Amino acid sequence: HFHVQEGLHPARKAVAAEPENRRVLCFDCGAELEVPATAESTMCKRCSRYVDLKDYKIANAVSKNFKTKGKFIVEAKGFVFNTEAIVGEAVIKGRFLGKLIVENSLTIFSTADIKGSFQTAKLIIPAANHFRWHETIKVSSAEIAGELANNLQAGGGITLKSTARMFGDVE
Repeated sequence: HFHVQEGLHPARKAVAAEPENRRVLCFDCGAELEVPATAESTMCKRCSRYVDLKDYKIANAVSKNFKTKGKFIVEAKGFVFNTEAIVGEAVIKGRFLGKLIVENSLTIFSTADIKGSFQTAKLIIPAANHFRWHETIKVSSAEIAGELANNLQAGGGITLKSTARMFGDVE
């Protein structure tokens, strides 16, 4: 019989992981800033402007402007009105009335009710969701897993998943 005694092998010291960083551009001067992934704000090294990095999750009625490099989520019960929102990433499940500018990706669910205008680099329509808009949507890229009844103009690639249904012209 062998008996293993506890404590013969000292526990390995945990190696402190390098904090994850992300790169964002200053809203005002466009300087590239490297910030910790968990940071909620930073100051621009070039022009000293405050840069909001927080995520916003809206589940009620809100009338204010948003300017963040973080995520902007409007839940199904959320209603954002009379707004100009400039955000890093957006997920719209509820009502949005105003001007929406998304630097990265905009995910739109069937429950979304958008009035006004939107711009995004990448449009995402998740599986089992549908979206229709009143004019050609211009994006860099799109990922359609649900249904899009619209003309789409993309500078880059458009991915249609096996669950996708697309009605409209693609340029």
